[in-house]
Amino acid sequence: MGSTNTFILSLCIGVSLFTLTLLLAYVHTTYNISLTLLKWVVLPVLGYGITVGFNSFIQVINCGSVNIKQIALGSLSVPLAILFGLVLTLSSFIRSPVESAFGSKERGLYGLIFAIAFWMFWAGMFGESFSSGFAQSCGTQSVGKPLPK
Repeated sequence: MGSTNTFILSLCIGVSLFTLTLLLAYVHTTYNISLTLLKWVVLPVLGYGITVGFNSFIQVINCGSVNIKQIALGSLSVPLAILFGLVLTLSSFIRSPVESAFGSKERGLYGLIFAIAFWMFWAGMFGESFSSGFAQSCGTQSVGKPLPK
């Protein structure tokens, strides 16, 4: 897969994770669901699902079939990058450049949420660019028939 395609796919996953983080923050503030649960469990699981979906789509386009095992293993770098990004956001030093963009009144929750979303964007970019070659290459144990050429 070319570097331009990898960048575009990584960008899609990064934007998806940024948007998902903001959506989970909305769920937290509206329905009072634990932010800890949403950050540490729901975000990595949904990020993994998004990554598997994108990688499956790209593998079908490139190979004409899907190797589920290969995609499942190759997509693991994104939730690991998400967890690493969440560990980074525990430090106020790491969050402060993004939080400082907000005024003192909004800095509390909004600054934290946008700082986490910022790091989730970069976790998605890094995780997918790391795994895209492995997850999307054509394997030998595919599900489905190859598309006629």
